[in-house]
Amino acid sequence: MRSLVRIMMAVLVAAGLLGIASCIDVDGATNKWCRENPGICDDDAGDAGDAGDAGDAGDAGDAGDAGDAGDAGDAGDAGDAGDAGGPRPTGWSTLQTIPVPRSGHTATLLEHGGVLVVGGRVAADSTTDTAGLYEPSTGAWTAVGPLTTPRMDHTATLLSDDRVLVVGGSQAPGNDLASAEIYDPSTKTWSSAGTIPTGKRSAHAAVLLPSGQVLVVGGGENAGGGLLTTALYTPTAGAAGTWVDAGTLAVGRNTLTVSLVNGVALAVGGYNNVGAENSTETYLPDGGWQPIQRSVLGVGRQGHTATLLTSGKLLVAGSKVGNTAVLFDPTQSTWSSASSMSVPRFGHTATPLAGDKVLVAGGFSNAPETAAHGTAELFILDSPAGRWTQAGSMSTSRVGHTATRLGTGEVLVIGGTDVEGGGNLLNTVQLYTP
Repeated sequence: MRSLVRIMMAVLVAAGLLGIASCIDVDGATNKWCRENPGICDDDAGDAGDAGDAGDAGDAGDAGDAGDAGDAGDAGDAGDAGDAGGPRPTGWSTLQTIPVPRSGHTATLLEHGGVLVVGGRVAADSTTDTAGLYEPSTGAWTAVGPLTTPRMDHTATLLSDDRVLVVGGSQAPGNDLASAEIYDPSTKTWSSAGTIPTGKRSAHAAVLLPSGQVLVVGGGENAGGGLLTTALYTPTAGAAGTWVDAGTLAVGRNTLTVSLVNGVALAVGGYNNVGAENSTETYLPDGGWQPIQRSVLGVGRQGHTATLLTSGKLLVAGSKVGNTAVLFDPTQSTWSSASSMSVPRFGHTATPLAGDKVLVAGGFSNAPETAAHGTAELFILDSPAGRWTQAGSMSTSRVGHTATRLGTGEVLVIGGTDVEGGGNLLNTVQLYTP
């Protein structure tokens, strides 16, 4: 872990961000870094005296949508016998199905290794307030207390104290939410986390900052445009916490991504009433939102993914208009073209693996959104532009799923919608073993 701190500080110096680093709790930043960037911590596993940190597997709150925890009163299926068994062969394996199909929910890896699955769509016009825990060591699903409000297309962010902040989303089509609630793993119950001061939203983004605060960015009140507003949440132990306005974006951004790069939040792409954005902007705690960089993403991007690699570079992949990808190098503050995916994808998931690798799975295959992929592919950054290689196929096509990297380094894929099959909600669970 000590070498990781040194690496983080060196990168911050190279990026001209040491001033920010000096204002944050380095231990807290390192813990957060490990949660959201497990590949980097994996590579630090050999540090003397810090072997325990090697198991950190990152924050699954921004991994994408999918999963099912079952009804609040249902303990769920125990999983197949292989869930707690020995090493699996490389590739995909199928686990026990979840009790109730759903999509548009979240799946968050907790400190103890369990995965918290929250909310989602369970029918054409119906969302759920149920939540549950998946235990990778046993393959069992256990119901936890229900949300105070049913929701889908929300965000779920793991806080520094292992509580989970759930923000916004939609209760029903056209009924977006400004409310937030917080899950306490010690009691397995939910409580109010107040109201977003800048208004209701869904399909927004959220990221945990080095300060321990959560930055909530953009999204929309409907499917037709993107919000300019942002908000900052400060957690309080045993209490609801507080919200403040975090300033205004330069452009509206719905279905955007926000990534923490060298302690700085980087908002990428999204769409508004003009169209998909090909720009980015950054948030500095002492300076608010900074001027955007235009035309750096190659094309306007929405439904894309942004994934931090072991090296610290950020891979942005996919969009509604193609299969291209770009890389951001924070040490140089430059963008460059990456190799293209084998097929167009948007609404897919992208999960970081150790060694500058990313697993991309599922997603829509065409702009009319009438078909989805069942395939997966692996990005490997072993050259300036990297390369893609096939990673097999899941049991079915899916979009609206989640992909969560476990402490074992495997990737848990849950639920979603089989668009090719007529938009059927899925209760299938699969595991990818690198």
